Amino acid sequence: MDNFLKYWFTGLERSLQNLDSENRENILKECGKSCSDSYTKQIYIDEYKASHCIDDFLCRLKNRFPEIGFRVVKENKIIELTYNFCACDLVKNGYINNPLLCECSRQSLLYNWGSVLGQGKVKIELQQSILGGNSCCKFVIYLL
Repeated sequence: MDNFLKYWFTGLERSLQNLDSENRENILKECGKSCSDSYTKQIYIDEYKASHCIDDFLCRLKNRFPEIGFRVVKENKIIELTYNFCACDLVKNGYINNPLLCECSRQSLLYNWGSVLGQGKVKIELQQSILGGNSCCKFVIYLL
């Protein structure tokens, strides 16, 4: 089965490369939501409900996900989130290794944050990624 999945994901990777950015974003949006629904979204919801402010929320997330770091750039407006390693199971298991997949992570974060703050109340920008050759993944979270 593992060999089959490696071949299958190679086909998906080639397909992602051949799509324009809008269609790639639409596909990876649904993938990011599914990834989030499988694990992280409920943690975000639970920790947000237990928090008394954004700083407390960030500390709680850091305790639940030790691979992430946060830096508040502008209080209640802009937060930098970093991953010290790629937490994507598809990457960790060697199924895909293309930085285009990082759109899935951006979409997952957008869905998680939207689940606690309200859809449309957050914007997330990918600044750099490990798959793109950087030492860490960095996202900027804009609280609207």
